[in-house]
Amino acid sequence: MLEITVENHPDGRVRVALTGRLDTQTYAQCEERIRPLLTATTRVLLFDMAGVDYVSSMGLRVLMKTAAALRPHGGRCVLARMQPPIRKVIEIANALPKEAVFASVEEADHYFDVMQQRAKEEAQNPTKPPR
Repeated sequence: MLEITVENHPDGRVRVALTGRLDTQTYAQCEERIRPLLTATTRVLLFDMAGVDYVSSMGLRVLMKTAAALRPHGGRCVLARMQPPIRKVIEIANALPKEAVFASVEEADHYFDVMQQRAKEEAQNPTKPPR
């Protein structure tokens, strides 16, 4: 389940607050909701990720497609208030080469599942060395 709250600001900023999971079950709902926001008048689209507890490869795709759609108009997509497991997945995705790294969406999702679980454990036990 994913809740999406959109706040339009008169200066071309849009805040999209997400709550829940951004995954294979909810990515299309998110894409549909933000599609009308991807115009030349949107200068900054901020995804408030405070309420997101899981992101799959399809969720990452939504974020990357949003950034790509805004770029030609000089707009930007930014992420804020990410939980540690979500931040870890975003960091990993940005570090991956542009080539296809995973054989399937399922393989990518499994990898991201493991990384998010590790980040959650590390956040709960900060004295343990990272894996």
